[in-house]
Amino acid sequence: MIDVRLFATLPMRSSTGRKEFTLEPRPGLTVGEIVDAEGLRRNDVHIVMINGKHGSLDSELADGDRLGLFPPVGGG
Repeated sequence: MIDVRLFATLPMRSSTGRKEFTLEPRPGLTVGEIVDAEGLRRNDVHIVMINGKHGSLDSELADGDRLGLFPPVGGG
């Protein structure tokens, strides 16, 4: 399974109403495909973390991966 977490202002998963969920892995599955399937706008995802390391929308995922998606981070 792939653990997915949506952080900060990214909307909850429409089918479960949660910001944390799991997905069944498949060969060649990319972060971008998950973003699209969840109805998120690619422009809203600015930071991709896979197992604690930076990734991209083109990164492929595998069974056991932990994916974190973050919007733009601001502060002052």
